[in-house]
Amino acid sequence: MDELDLAFGILPLSIIVLSIIFTYIFKKVYIMPLVSIVVSVILMFTVFNLSFWGWVVVYGLVSLVLSSITNSIRKKIDNRNK
Repeated sequence: MDELDLAFGILPLSIIVLSIIFTYIFKKVYIMPLVSIVVSVILMFTVFNLSFWGWVVVYGLVSLVLSSITNSIRKKIDNRNK
């Protein structure tokens, strides 16, 4: 596996899946975006180079959007069950 597989395959898919799971479990929108930014910055300095910084921002924003969507869906489901 090379760096491109990690940067554009495994990392985005794991961020998508974990954003949904963490937001549903912890019920906080900001946890997974922070985790994804921290992990991406660490990977930027250890595996990639500074040109990966743009993708760090993109992956953080994707995680924030998915967390917000998941949180709103979870709230609608909780309100429906009451």
